[in-house]
Amino acid sequence: MSQPYKVIILDDEHPARDLIKVFVNRIPDLTCVATCSNAMKGLEAIQQLKPDLLFLDIQMPEMSGMELMSLPLNPRPEVILTTAYPDYALSSYEFSVLDYLVKPIAFERFVKAVVKFRERMQIPLAPVSHQLADGSGENISDKLIISPETSSIWLREEKRLLQIPYQEILYVEALKDYVKVYLNEEMILTHLSIGKAEKLFTPPQFVRIHRSFIVQLAAIRQIDGNTILLTNGKELQLGPLYREELRKYVPALG
Repeated sequence: MSQPYKVIILDDEHPARDLIKVFVNRIPDLTCVATCSNAMKGLEAIQQLKPDLLFLDIQMPEMSGMELMSLPLNPRPEVILTTAYPDYALSSYEFSVLDYLVKPIAFERFVKAVVKFRERMQIPLAPVSHQLADGSGENISDKLIISPETSSIWLREEKRLLQIPYQEILYVEALKDYVKVYLNEEMILTHLSIGKAEKLFTPPQFVRIHRSFIVQLAAIRQIDGNTILLTNGKELQLGPLYREELRKYVPALG
């Protein structure tokens, strides 16, 4: 078996942390690398340990789970929310969370969330020509495939499989469990979280400017305050929490 996926559990309630850790230990390809009782400790653990998956409580002192998710984490783990408050379910999808577990959490429901995580993580990295040649192309489904060359990326949109040069991609927009990939004259909708897209559209060519947007730096024509104007005339908002990240590549940004 390959290396297990790294998990961090972030919850201010000790019994909840213990229960989720017990559940994680029952899954062979998951390993808990840290349990944290508040968001600041959790943020430090995420930066140091770079987990693949974060079980995150929403209601916590000092910083809520929603506030932590709005931070420009890099790399950004997949997130499964764990909360006693179902009212946050709709707003949580703005952050492209993988799943939403309401306490008390049953193991059967926990397993369903882990299955979603496995599906999200198992993105083929082999060349598409090889996938099709051996007859496995039908199993690619709606996954995203990276070309062995770094100049292009393969995207699945319904039944179409498209090879897109990175330089033609202007920006990427989150839409729940999907992302919209915008070219000059076309938009491609593919099944992928914005968190996973952030790991595929990376600096220095691409940079995340908002919880919903990743842009190609070469596509930016003008920055006016918190408004970013692209070469195709589209205006996007620069999120205040992402301004510092953009400044790394645009030093003149105030």
